[in-house]
Amino acid sequence: MFEWRIALKYLVPQRKSLSTALISLMSVLVISLVVWLVLVFLSVTGGIERNWLNKLTSLHAPLRISPTEQYYGSYFYQIDSVSSASNYTLKTIGEKAASVQSDPYSASTDMEPPAYWPQPEVKDGALVDPVKMAFAELDRMGASYQDYEVGGALLRIGLRRTDDPGISYLSQMSYLLSLTDKNPQFKNLVAAPSLADLNHLLDTDFSAAKYMELKRGKIAKRLPLRFLPKNKPLKASIEGTAIVLRNDGASKVVWDGSILKLDEKVAGDRYLSLAEPLEIEASGMVLRGEIQGHPFETVLAPHDPIEWFDAKPIVNFDEPQMTPPPWIYFVKGQCQLPVWGSEVGILLPKFYRDSGAKIGDRGTLSYSAPTAASTQEQRIAIRVAGFYDPGILPVGSRSLIVPQEITRSIHASSQTFSPDGTPTNGIFIWTEDPEGMKEEIERNFAASGIAPYWKVSTYREFEFSRDLMQQFQSDKTLFLLIASIILVVACCNIISLLVLLVNDKKKEIAILQSMGASFVSIAGIFGLCGVVMGLAACLLGSAAALLTLHHLDILVSFLSALQGHAAFHPAFFGTTLPNQLSYEALLFVLIATPLLSLTAGLIPALKASRIRPSSTLRAE
Repeated sequence: MFEWRIALKYLVPQRKSLSTALISLMSVLVISLVVWLVLVFLSVTGGIERNWLNKLTSLHAPLRISPTEQYYGSYFYQIDSVSSASNYTLKTIGEKAASVQSDPYSASTDMEPPAYWPQPEVKDGALVDPVKMAFAELDRMGASYQDYEVGGALLRIGLRRTDDPGISYLSQMSYLLSLTDKNPQFKNLVAAPSLADLNHLLDTDFSAAKYMELKRGKIAKRLPLRFLPKNKPLKASIEGTAIVLRNDGASKVVWDGSILKLDEKVAGDRYLSLAEPLEIEASGMVLRGEIQGHPFETVLAPHDPIEWFDAKPIVNFDEPQMTPPPWIYFVKGQCQLPVWGSEVGILLPKFYRDSGAKIGDRGTLSYSAPTAASTQEQRIAIRVAGFYDPGILPVGSRSLIVPQEITRSIHASSQTFSPDGTPTNGIFIWTEDPEGMKEEIERNFAASGIAPYWKVSTYREFEFSRDLMQQFQSDKTLFLLIASIILVVACCNIISLLVLLVNDKKKEIAILQSMGASFVSIAGIFGLCGVVMGLAACLLGSAAALLTLHHLDILVSFLSALQGHAAFHPAFFGTTLPNQLSYEALLFVLIATPLLSLTAGLIPALKASRIRPSSTLRAE
């Protein structure tokens, strides 16, 4: 195709047309810069949106079913408050699902319901049970779901440390979210016990040692006698009541397994100390090491003053544990909160670690329960079993994850209201296609007649995420609009270039027309010039975007250094920005840029096609 050959020939820089070549290069570079900016921005913002979405839907679910006002005002919900079989308390969705009777009311023993209550909805001679019917529909659809409850209580944790004789308390009013152990993303939210947690547990709960893989540690100061190699003379020095083991010591100390001798005399009540930290290696519960060239071996015991710096907790099991580890653990992938008699394990947001909380700390959850004469405070003994990432929820730093029994006990005593309007009782549904699942659920609920009792919402409609998602989409749309305008302006440089090129190539255009080239062919030559420039700019900008995304951390560090603080706050954007290329953005620039370049090339192309060969050649 001769149009391609001529177009490529015109675009190759030549000495005689240096100004044209410079304008061509400038046009390509400007378009490349815009392509680079669009790809980098949309890729990073798209990755941030995905990360935020994962955080929004990891603790919650991408789809939620919540009761409507009609549900709470129905006879089905209110009848529990006047029924002795229900202990005269309103029931949660989970309790309704587990209840044997849909209608617990007994006319012979219970008081008559108020006259202003709605009449019971009966179908086929039985009370319509919207909870059991909803669960049946979800089971028939094969959905992964679980009911949840939200409560409120005063958290009070005692922070007792071995290096501090006193005790301090951490108190805060907190929201309680029932454990959703069927959540497929929940395991990713839970933080593994840290070394500080493991060392703290070995001081307070030695039984946790059997659930730890201890490898290496050190003793910094005081040394138990059983760590001494038996019947081996060790160099030492005397400092007050302490025997300090040191390689340049003038005294000799010997331990025979029962008596400690110093320079062949009984050491009395003197204690051993270390001039330098002693490193310990562990194999199971057996400890090994070396003191002044003499090896020793002993067994780990409670309150050993060892600071472990290489240790791992065991969190995954194939079978339930009779005596569970003191932290949250997983049996075949399903999470389990440990229980110790009357104490229950709870999960705290990871921000509590900054306040000094550790796994194993004990405390209480206090809430008010009304009685016949007054309101009494009720307390539930708790123990910290782990920490989790609350994501970016508005009340994330004040939400504790507790066993469902706790939220049900609090719900039976008093109602909890969410500050952002999030339903305090509902059903979470985990699915890859929230919108499609929502339509199917609404259709099935309508067919079974329970649609008025339930509201089905996706994560884009949640109270705590709706404004965020809308704002994020508005920001992307605004940037796309601005980028499109800049791209149009950049492509307008092609018009200037091709107009100069047409004026420079008038004679050749006239010759081509004289040789039989049609108007379409002449216009196609300069239109192809615009497309080639657009494609070249696309490829160059895409390559620069890939290079930038690959080294994005360097760019972020540079921006942070310029500002004197973190350019992107880790609490909102994480420790690293996402650097995966957005294929939607790439498709946008690969389509938009050549089209705009072709459109920009049409004006000079039309001008070239209207050149009259006779007048042009006569002028030359």
